[in-house]
Amino acid sequence: MHCDRPIHVFINRKKYELDNPEQNGAALKELAGIPLTDVLFLQQPGEDLVVANDATVRLKNGDHLHSQPPADYGDVGLALADAGLDPTRVETHAQPGGWTFLVLRDFEVAGYQPSRVRLLVKLPPLFPEAAPDMFWLSPSVRTPAGRVPRSTSTERLLGQPWQRFSWHLAKGAWKPGESTLADYLRCVRGRILRAD
Repeated sequence: MHCDRPIHVFINRKKYELDNPEQNGAALKELAGIPLTDVLFLQQPGEDLVVANDATVRLKNGDHLHSQPPADYGDVGLALADAGLDPTRVETHAQPGGWTFLVLRDFEVAGYQPSRVRLLVKLPPLFPEAAPDMFWLSPSVRTPAGRVPRSTSTERLLGQPWQRFSWHLAKGAWKPGESTLADYLRCVRGRILRAD
């Protein structure tokens, strides 16, 4: 489908004119001189849309796109090193869709019983551009008063039960390109310190 008038879009802050609003990722990368191995995003409210090379998107006048090198995503080893974690106490489990389950053994949860557990964090495919959400403990813990912590439930992951904490970062707390796994773990520890 062609337009009567061309539309203008911005790719990495540079303006481009398109005769056709329907474009695939590969064509947009070629137009802007972006390597095909880079990740292309269409900016939109909430989470930006990843535009795969073979995916077609319908653009409108004034749309903004940006790209990032693929090395910025999913480098769990780098994330662990940046967080200062002992690799001998960490398990990584690749999951469908590009997710990684990160399990930290012997994680301290002072104020709960038991006080040492395994912590599971789900790293999304575009981590660290995209933030993790919630966390899971095994075995399940109880508060000092013997109660089940609020906003928790049981979920089966990696073939066993985990206690899910339905806890979310405040809006804007995760800053793509700046926030790290260490930042997320600090927030998890902050939630645990409440012991409720």
